Amino acid sequence: MKNTAILLLVSVSAFFTGNVLAQSTRAAFPSAPVRFIVPFAPGSGNDLVARKIGQLLSESMKQTFIMENQAGAGGIIGIAQMTRAAPNGYTIAMGSTSTLAIGPYMMKEPPYDPVKDIAPVTLIASAQFVLVVAPKLPVNTFTELIAYAKANPGKLNFGSAGIGTTNHLGVEVLASQAGIQLTHVPFKGAAPANAAVMSGEVELTFGPILTTVPQVKQHLLKAVAVTGNQRAGVLPDVPTVAESGYPTFQSANWYGIVAPARTPANIIELLNKEIVRQLAAPELRNQLTSDGAQVFGNTPKEFSDFIRSESDNARKVIKALNLSAQ
Repeated sequence: MKNTAILLLVSVSAFFTGNVLAQSTRAAFPSAPVRFIVPFAPGSGNDLVARKIGQLLSESMKQTFIMENQAGAGGIIGIAQMTRAAPNGYTIAMGSTSTLAIGPYMMKEPPYDPVKDIAPVTLIASAQFVLVVAPKLPVNTFTELIAYAKANPGKLNFGSAGIGTTNHLGVEVLASQAGIQLTHVPFKGAAPANAAVMSGEVELTFGPILTTVPQVKQHLLKAVAVTGNQRAGVLPDVPTVAESGYPTFQSANWYGIVAPARTPANIIELLNKEIVRQLAAPELRNQLTSDGAQVFGNTPKEFSDFIRSESDNARKVIKALNLSAQ
């Protein structure tokens, strides 16, 4: 009887100790700096959104969120690094359409599975692109661009943030619908692609509206169309591709926070609640909307379902256009 009582006492003690430790772990997170991987070069839309979020999280959670740009392979390298990190909440990344719904499905042997190898936290925002051309290109409207491309088949180059990125796929879809031939030149992010258009290295690109508008307003780039379902408030005089003769065309990039698969649910929930709270506050929401974004903030389950849906749509387009990263 004495041994049974001792065992019972030990079991009860272990139960309460385990619960106290678990509660302590939950309360303490984050108790050290958090690595925040941005899988594109500085100056991209992905980078801009991540830095806004990271700064606010550093302030509200009383720990530094260390921004780490890991560009390459259309964002695949950075997300792959994130999936290999310890699933403890101390490594997160800014995922996007490119890295979670397009790029991996253009590869024969992708380094991660966007469904099995990540833990979605929340969808942040979505933003359309601006179709911009080099200042020296002798076109000023979307119609003129298409006519010029048809008159010069294969002579126009377009830049992208990398193979398998949203602005790569978007231009390929537009070229298919318009019946024009363009040559793809991938870069390590949207910012280098924009710079290449400004210098005349390539003739056009889909620039993220979040980071391209200032270059348009400074006349460093010529905007001939936007790619959303309606005109952008930040560029009200620039027509959509849809109203310019291609009514079914739309292209946008979305951004969301992800962590490695098997990250504890309580940590995912904590990050989700804090980020969604920040997105609901006027400061961040107004910053993003004034840059041309549509702000979201949803549950991990809703974000997971969204990724699956977007992936299904992207795979159909990739197959139809016979695109691959090889």
